[in-house]
Amino acid sequence: MADISHIAILDQGVPAWNAWREENPDITPDLSEADLTGRNLGGINFRKTNLRAAFLTVAEMDGAILDAADLTDANLTGADLTNASLIGADLTNVDLSYATCTFAQMEGVILKGARLIETILFNARLRGADLSDTFMREAIFAGADLSMANFEGARLLNLTLDGATLPINMPPTAFG
Repeated sequence: MADISHIAILDQGVPAWNAWREENPDITPDLSEADLTGRNLGGINFRKTNLRAAFLTVAEMDGAILDAADLTDANLTGADLTNASLIGADLTNVDLSYATCTFAQMEGVILKGARLIETILFNARLRGADLSDTFMREAIFAGADLSMANFEGARLLNLTLDGATLPINMPPTAFG
């Protein structure tokens, strides 16, 4: 359950949150299970934040920093993560359906068991990402860097991979 004092700081807006994060670098914010649906969180610093099972449906997170954040079981359906940084973030079992992750930095991200239905990952960097057991349907990876990504056990249907850098062991079903 989210720390109510952390929610109160977030309710003051992104500038107040980011200032608080800068002043308190040793605190790991807890926003687990928080309902942040539809919030404008562009440019927010959620680095190393606990966002387990949080609702970020249709949240505007353009340029957000989510490096090493724990988003396990979070709902990011329809979220805008354009230019966001999710380096080393844990998105196990997350729902990224209909989300936009254009130009997102997602190196080493864990997307094990995630859902990516019609997700836009145009020019995203997913180098070394764990996409094992992920369900992807009609996701757009045009121009994305998927080198060294793990697709073991992934279910892939009708992906757009034009201009993408693919791992050597890319499952043939991705091209179906």
